[in-house]
Amino acid sequence: MLTLIGSAAAKQWFEDFREPKDIDFHSDYIRPGVLVPAGTDIFVDPRLGQWDWDMLATPEELYTMKVSHSFWEIHHDVRNWNKHMADVLFFQNKKIEFIRPLYDILKPIWKELHGRKITSLAQNAGAFFGNDAVVRKYDHDSIHASVAYNDHPLYEDILVPGEEVMVDSTKFFDGMDYETQLQLVREEVYATALERILIPKNYDYSPTAAYAWALRRTITSLFKNEWALFVVLHYKDLMRPDCDYRQRHLDNLDKLIPLGE
Repeated sequence: MLTLIGSAAAKQWFEDFREPKDIDFHSDYIRPGVLVPAGTDIFVDPRLGQWDWDMLATPEELYTMKVSHSFWEIHHDVRNWNKHMADVLFFQNKKIEFIRPLYDILKPIWKELHGRKITSLAQNAGAFFGNDAVVRKYDHDSIHASVAYNDHPLYEDILVPGEEVMVDSTKFFDGMDYETQLQLVREEVYATALERILIPKNYDYSPTAAYAWALRRTITSLFKNEWALFVVLHYKDLMRPDCDYRQRHLDNLDKLIPLGE
């Protein structure tokens, strides 16, 4: 059976959803020789048969599908990712429920199609933060310290004993209240925005735009698995800075450690 998905399906449920530009279906099986009408896309994967679909995907199914797509910049197209996240935000504003069992079916399909994110935390801080093309002026941890909500960065509270980067997920998901979880994520995004955008540009750049860029990178590159999922599921609460983090950083320049010292 074909199931109508995507924007055309969402428009069936919500008049205020954006106007669809195409018609998308999916199915676990298509009979050979079936003709696909022009302007129609059909995605086929046998694993979709693990879920009991109807002819029209429900809002909960559509939202879960959007969430499952959000970890990749498909075809390296930022506009496509922004569209997906705008849809995620639409469903979150409608208070649509996320279906974890369906997500667990969909995620391996997209991982196989779009590629697996590789991020290893089993290394020291120097190796971890030195393995990309960023030209760094300050020690990464000291940038974290400059935007910390408290007297130390929150990630330090969830480190595995003896490790510099690897964290204990249980301490985050089971040991922190929601507001502290959001603050920990924001500290990560603030530090990334500063290190990769604002500091290299001598702070002559929009902090809001830098934050948006860093949040996208956090979801698509820096975080993975349950961490990335947490950020997407709470995108509505994380999509904007909750303070003037650039000024907080500038007020704490004494905490910065120039590289080489």
